[in-house]
Amino acid sequence: MSENIRFSLRIPILFVILFTSGTFAEALPVTIGSSIDTTIATIGDRIYLNVSLQYPAGTQFILPEFGETLGKWSLLDQRLSEPKKIRGGFQQELRLELTVFDTGRIVVPEIELRAIDSADSTRSLIFKTDEFVVDVISVLPPGTTEPKDIKPPFALRKLVHWSYILFGLLVLGIGGVWWIYYRRWKQQQPLKPLDEHYLEPPHLAAFRKLDEIKSRRYQTEAEIRQFYFRLSEIVREYLERRYFIRALEMTTREILETFGELNIITEVKKDFKKLFEGLDLVKFAKIIPAAEEMFNYWDLAYNCIDKTKREPFLNRRSS
Repeated sequence: MSENIRFSLRIPILFVILFTSGTFAEALPVTIGSSIDTTIATIGDRIYLNVSLQYPAGTQFILPEFGETLGKWSLLDQRLSEPKKIRGGFQQELRLELTVFDTGRIVVPEIELRAIDSADSTRSLIFKTDEFVVDVISVLPPGTTEPKDIKPPFALRKLVHWSYILFGLLVLGIGGVWWIYYRRWKQQQPLKPLDEHYLEPPHLAAFRKLDEIKSRRYQTEAEIRQFYFRLSEIVREYLERRYFIRALEMTTREILETFGELNIITEVKKDFKKLFEGLDLVKFAKIIPAAEEMFNYWDLAYNCIDKTKREPFLNRRSS
């Protein structure tokens, strides 16, 4: 039995007598060994507490529920190996990874383990590991073992195979050639002419479109409704380009609310409101005004645009 094993004095003699004829006495005796990888360390070092378990078949160990700390030590990791079959029974290794950020003689406390018979859980043995004392200092003095890193060393990366490097260079080469030819082709393409529609001031474009719809003849109800739809579209397009609002996607109420933030006089706001409310009656209520009302709405739209237009250029005085 390992010299690190310490049996709990709380085990009754009756249990020992029962185990002599039970599972624990049939093959390998239950033994526990504990060790620590170092007894001197610096702050932040990682040390390992190793517990070896040997037991016969039919024995089960109940480990304590470890929290985030073990005494003054922070518990970073715990691992229990799979049972390994040995002569007369099985063997397992429990490994605890610890660290501490204090100096002095820091005790690694004992751990209590319980071994029970799988066939009869009332039959159990209690074992305790040894206590270990670790001298934790800020810097190791000369002549002592070199301190371990706070983080374990990284594994070396595998070298990239030469075929992958060659393939990458080939892809880069093809991409570079394609880019050169694309730039040359792009330079040889004729320039796209400017859209002069956007060079025309918003109010002039609106007046031109108003003249177009006024010059047509409207006889059927469908043609009259199309006149009002086109009139509403022209005014909204003008507002988009003049005030940079999305008038084509906004409702009449939203447009009128936006006017409160624009520099538009009250009389013109009222004219816009009258215009849009009349156009909405045709669009949503499907009410067709009298024929003479068509050009009244046309004049109202023209005046609204004319009173809010902004000339983009100033006439220069001849010297």
